[in-house]
Amino acid sequence: MDSKFSDMLKFGINLKLSGPSEDKYYAQRLMFFIINKEDFDADTEDDERINIYVGSELSLVVRIVDSVLTFDPLEESCYDAIMLVLDFVANLHQQVQEDYLKDDVIENEFSPTNEMEQSDEEDESDDDMEWI
Repeated sequence: MDSKFSDMLKFGINLKLSGPSEDKYYAQRLMFFIINKEDFDADTEDDERINIYVGSELSLVVRIVDSVLTFDPLEESCYDAIMLVLDFVANLHQQVQEDYLKDDVIENEFSPTNEMEQSDEEDESDDDMEWI
């Protein structure tokens, strides 16, 4: 691989994500995007490091840590995989962030702790009415 090209990849792309939870969500969405492309496959063990396969050959590792996406090229065939990741970032970044916020709001609204807090508040308001 051309050393100038690999030097360029040492710099990351700051995705400006909100934290580790959104980093993982973003990585999952990127992985599923890649899986759905012909001639590509991807997997992950920790939602932080995404292994990208071109054909059946592992050619690129993408990491998303502290909101920064970095590339670790392993084979010459990584160019197509890098272009696919850049396509995802260029065209779907904003949508993925919006989806994360929607999912996060929905989860927080219907989480067991919020439901318990809401029922406690209802119980307290019922108790307030009893003494009147």
